[in-house]
Amino acid sequence: MKKLYQPIMINKLQVKNRIVMSPMGINNTVDGCMTDQDVFFYRKRAAGGVGLIVVANLQWDKVRFNPRSGAHIIDEKSLPSLKRVTDAIHEEGSLAFAQLLHQGRYAVRAKYQGEQAVAPSPIPSRYTHMEMPRELTREEIHEFVQWQAMAAANALKAGFDGIEIETNSGYLYGQFFSPLTNKRTDEYGGDIHGRTRFLVETLQAVRQIIGPDVPLTIRIGGNDFVPGSCSSEDIADICELIDQTGLIDGISVTGGWHEASVPLVTMELPHGTYAYLGKGIKARVHVPVMMGNRMNIPKAEELVERGDVDMVVMGRPLLCDPELPNKAMAGRPETIRPCIGCNAGCLDAGLKGIPAGCISNPETNRELSLMDANGKLPTEVKSASPEKILVIGAGPSGMEFARVAALRGHQVTIWEKRNRTIGLSLYAATPPRRYDIRYIGQWLERTCRELGVEILLNKEATTESILAAVKEQGFDRVVLACGSNAIMPNFPVEEGANVVQAWDVLDGKVEVGKEVVVIGGGAVGIETAEYIGEIGTLSAEELRFMMIFDAESHDKLKYLLNHGSKKVSVVEMQPKFAVDINPGCRWSIMARVRQLGVDLYKNSKVTEIKKDGVVISGEEGEKFIPADTMVIAVGARPNNGMLEELKQHLEKVDAIGDAVTVAKIPEAIGSAYHLASSI
Repeated sequence: MKKLYQPIMINKLQVKNRIVMSPMGINNTVDGCMTDQDVFFYRKRAAGGVGLIVVANLQWDKVRFNPRSGAHIIDEKSLPSLKRVTDAIHEEGSLAFAQLLHQGRYAVRAKYQGEQAVAPSPIPSRYTHMEMPRELTREEIHEFVQWQAMAAANALKAGFDGIEIETNSGYLYGQFFSPLTNKRTDEYGGDIHGRTRFLVETLQAVRQIIGPDVPLTIRIGGNDFVPGSCSSEDIADICELIDQTGLIDGISVTGGWHEASVPLVTMELPHGTYAYLGKGIKARVHVPVMMGNRMNIPKAEELVERGDVDMVVMGRPLLCDPELPNKAMAGRPETIRPCIGCNAGCLDAGLKGIPAGCISNPETNRELSLMDANGKLPTEVKSASPEKILVIGAGPSGMEFARVAALRGHQVTIWEKRNRTIGLSLYAATPPRRYDIRYIGQWLERTCRELGVEILLNKEATTESILAAVKEQGFDRVVLACGSNAIMPNFPVEEGANVVQAWDVLDGKVEVGKEVVVIGGGAVGIETAEYIGEIGTLSAEELRFMMIFDAESHDKLKYLLNHGSKKVSVVEMQPKFAVDINPGCRWSIMARVRQLGVDLYKNSKVTEIKKDGVVISGEEGEKFIPADTMVIAVGARPNNGMLEELKQHLEKVDAIGDAVTVAKIPEAIGSAYHLASSI
């Protein structure tokens, strides 16, 4: 058995395996108390086999708290609801730690009972749109220490097995650690001993309350990744100092601050990239080190087996598939529903203050509302009236429908006109560092085939062929999941102009010239521009070779990474680009597009396409952009031409996904899930 699945001791507590569920705000709490949905959510993850669950965002500030983002643990009001959560976790064989949180200057006044945020020093943050925090007094710091000790006592009353103090992500303790945000001249500022004093005093007070045998851990960012803030060496120094106090039993390591200058949790980040941070800290301390930040099972097994870290911390992968540990321990990692690091259903939901979910799992954090009177999810119940169903289209929507329908006992056949599955999601997965999007479709195809779904490729559907199949093969229902078609706008186009569709560029069907204008600055346009802009830049393997052998200077390598072979421009009618890319990914994609030198023309309209370029009218008046290739990326329309025709002949015909309205993967998968669940 791999080491990842073997027990480990934290203080005197044995954890059955080395997979930790990361603390995540799932935004179900009401008036500072956990809800029934929280209980079902954590029960499901515990039943999935995870060794330890860290329950996030338990708020201990008596004055400033957000009633929606986590239980308020300073008094006993929330304890019965928390006890229900810990009981559910224990009943399913897992352990639970309580994570104590204070956001410091990250607390937005409007969300925190209208109270002004507090911080080590009055320095505002871009993360809160420069709201000014108030500097904590020494007396308030002493009070905060006692409030956390009280919160720890309440956590034990609620049945938690251990306590975690949150210092990561740029929250309160991280703000004290950082010379960028801690300008104090008293004993809580200055050198490393002063900047960690608040945490040490808190750990002392908490340890006195919980006793010597209850696990007490900290969660820390291994590098703030903010210029002028703590580096990886600074954080390792802090961890060594805290470890030497003898007050803690473990360190959970993640990436940097919410204001970090590099991507921390998006799909651009290769799995386990920041594991070096945990490895570096483990070399300096004696307690177990847990490492998170964009993990998957192969990387987790590798890191623990090699001894780089002692445990791994996974958050979003367990949102996506609560059965992940059980599937991994059974030797079937290919059956794990893949988290693709998109942030669209989870992190972005948190920023909006709505319940977290997952774009590829419609059941995530919706378990209670989806369960029947017997506590069963739709995928766990067979239909009372099994049908033979024909699905047109093997994109994510069509295959998700087929998966759920097969689980419910229906016999499903899919026709797909292409020689491959995953539909239009291939185009979203083709731009640089977006490959992981393919994993959704690949998992759906594997799962469908395992469930006995027949998938026929190179099988184009027409109204006539569908009606013939219904008659000859006895299909009871037809479901159209045939996606959408790209729009070609009605621009004046000079004869001989090289005009192509973005999807054809991403599909490799057409090549572009040296100077390219992309018309349309939404998600498809921006990602196509990034794809073209990367052509001719250094590959990862080339960069690795040159760095190992010092072939070029750092500045030269950076230049070669950021300058490709194409000159790219994007023209967009709206004032902002890529507004249809979810916020958790948009910022890094736009940053890369600018880094590649793509010219961006907002509030601009194409008036004419010529053989040698594009004429636009915009903020600078009329302008001619030279180009030898014009790429159209102005949107799509539903491919639903057969729907009304089939309705005239068939009693049971439905449409899902883009065949209804052009949408994103979560809407496509969600519509498929809910239709299949209703049949």
